[in-house]
Amino acid sequence: MLDRMPPFVSAPASCQFAKNGLWERAWSFPSDRLPTHAELLAYLAQSTEVAFEAFFGRSFFGARVVGAVEEVETFGMKCLQAARAQAAFFDVFRAELSCPVADQPPDFAEIGCVDAWRSVGAIRISRSQLALMDFDPLWRSLQDTAVNRDTRHAKAIEFAFTEPIPHWFGLPVSAPDEHHALSERLLRQAIGLTSRSGTG
Repeated sequence: MLDRMPPFVSAPASCQFAKNGLWERAWSFPSDRLPTHAELLAYLAQSTEVAFEAFFGRSFFGARVVGAVEEVETFGMKCLQAARAQAAFFDVFRAELSCPVADQPPDFAEIGCVDAWRSVGAIRISRSQLALMDFDPLWRSLQDTAVNRDTRHAKAIEFAFTEPIPHWFGLPVSAPDEHHALSERLLRQAIGLTSRSGTG
């Protein structure tokens, strides 16, 4: 279960919403100062798409919905309801939005720059590559990439699921220093942690 994995056993420290995948312009707030219903509606502004992320230290969990204005607003409120539940975040998220699903394998993974996934670019790893993970070729392939050359953003590996709604979780794969260099040790550990623990 995802909520039994070490990074996710506590309450989220902060959360954010983003529209149209623009995480560089995300609306972020600490979990002890969640927005009101009126503030959420003002932010959504009749949007038909939004994504949400909750941060547990340097790890994070997110989900996205596309639909009618009312569906998007309901999704946003349910995300805030889960955040309000603190350490019971995943119990509420699962009850209200049916994910994460126990032992569900990820559809794919990506390695990218936190809050700059789109602008810097990301490296995609297919489900079959994850299942037959040969780490050394993956590590070599990362060396000459925009993600590896970036020194401004923390790096993460994101494990993505398409059902029942698009959702994902991310684990840090860079050292928490000023250069944010990709860490072979952290990447190997993240891939190993998900293969041992299951992902729901």
